[in-house]
Amino acid sequence: MQLEQVIEGNLRQAWEMSGWLYEDQHGLRPGYSCESQVVAVCQDIVDSLDKGVRTDAIITDFLKAFDLVPHDRLLTKITETRVDLRAVVWVKEFFLGCSQRIRVDGQLYEEVRVNSGVP
Repeated sequence: MQLEQVIEGNLRQAWEMSGWLYEDQHGLRPGYSCESQVVAVCQDIVDSLDKGVRTDAIITDFLKAFDLVPHDRLLTKITETRVDLRAVVWVKEFFLGCSQRIRVDGQLYEEVRVNSGVP
């Protein structure tokens, strides 16, 4: 088992106990995924159409959302859920070491550090 899986399991367990994860939550729950979320949304839309209920949808791409969340605020929220402090420290250290690089048309660009916002 990789360290990331241990940390994810620790976070999930703490969040389930604290009520952060709700019944319709698909991320961070075993047996659920992006695909199961899409199926659930499609079923909700079909049910609404069957009932003659007008349905509006807003689709948002959160692919970069994690990069946009202020990491210091995220760490505060994680800590408030009474997660094992060792997991919080690991996440903080992960943020401090974050870097990224992109590949466009087969060309790999220089790696850059991600601004973590962690003091």
